[in-house]
Amino acid sequence: MKESLQKALDNVELTYTEIAEIANELITEYTSDITSIISYTSDNIENLTNDDLRSLMLRLSIKAYSFGDVKEKAAIKSQCAEMLRKEAYAKAFNSLDGSVASKDSNATIQISNEVVSEAVYDLVASLFKVKMEEIRRMIDTLKTVLMSRLSEAKLSSTITEGMEG
Repeated sequence: MKESLQKALDNVELTYTEIAEIANELITEYTSDITSIISYTSDNIENLTNDDLRSLMLRLSIKAYSFGDVKEKAAIKSQCAEMLRKEAYAKAFNSLDGSVASKDSNATIQISNEVVSEAVYDLVASLFKVKMEEIRRMIDTLKTVLMSRLSEAKLSSTITEGMEG
């Protein structure tokens, strides 16, 4: 039992690794410039000026604008993959003989490529959605930092004026 369980777990890991690799390849071309902006922000977090923060927010907003289409197209591909899987299953099921359980099992085996394809596009759509949410969170965070800095500067200016008067 333990050996068969380990084999099943290994198969899941292998399949997941292959699916994740394909999904990552599909999203990397659309997210590499976003990743570079985030890396720059992270690497320079202590030295970012207010102008830098404004520039980063603007650049991320522009990326979010163009990225929105990509995210939605990935969701459509995911739906297409699901539809094609269901169609392949129905065709396989209807072409088989035997009991319903036997036809179901055999049809499921015959559509394994469609199942994997659907899993890839589901993962891609999910990853794009997560990236879009991360972009928005980063913009909000940069905005909060900028607003805090401006408030502190205004407060400091007010205090300085009060001490001089």
